[in-house]
Amino acid sequence: MNTLKKLSFIIIVALAGAALLSSCSKEPRGGPKKGKKAPVAAKGKVLSPTDDKHTLKAAREGQYVTLNWSIEAAGGKIVRIEILRNATGVKKQQRIVAAVTPDATSFKDCLPDANAYWYWLRAPGADGKQIEIGPVKVEADGQDPAKYIKPEDKYKVAVTRTDEIATLKWEFPEEGFQAVQIARYPNPTTNTSMEARFTRLKSLACKSQFSDALPDPNSDYWYWLRITLKSGAKIYKGPIKAEYATPQNQ
Repeated sequence: MNTLKKLSFIIIVALAGAALLSSCSKEPRGGPKKGKKAPVAAKGKVLSPTDDKHTLKAAREGQYVTLNWSIEAAGGKIVRIEILRNATGVKKQQRIVAAVTPDATSFKDCLPDANAYWYWLRAPGADGKQIEIGPVKVEADGQDPAKYIKPEDKYKVAVTRTDEIATLKWEFPEEGFQAVQIARYPNPTTNTSMEARFTRLKSLACKSQFSDALPDPNSDYWYWLRITLKSGAKIYKGPIKAEYATPQNQ
């Protein structure tokens, strides 16, 4: 009886081993295939504004700067051209002031004051790569700063709040308007990156209002609005603090 049990055990082990070898032989050589990683968008290096294939020039006349450029795209097709500037020359502190079509070769920018400014161009491609050119500097202006207009002044915004909700009301000139993006920040920052985690609303309405639920009734909040015009120019309004409405007749 013990002999039969031993023989049965040997047969079972042999059959199991054969099945295992058969299943392994069905796998492709080199082991099971691993899932492919998603391609990572490559960032192009920042090129000189007088590079052989790309140029960027800026000429200032008072409050206005005329930018002219040429871009030779290799490989992926350019999807748009972004114009960035700041008053420090430090790349990390750039602000997008316009986004124009890929075939554009010039743009007229309106500066907020008489200080010197630096410009860059950024041209994202359909292949995930991008061309960056700059910086090019325009010197400070000798004109009376009091004569400078503020384009954002004609874009009216009011922000009030309760403990739970902030209400934004805006009224913009319809002519030239295209869209507005609203972002909320926990401090009065000037870094208007308008990242998705801060963005609360995108709208095509030049006159409307929006109720934003606040996460903490005991915290202060500030709003930035980025208004995009049909010309491609972007106008920034903020930071605007959400204030409690003042009771009337007091």
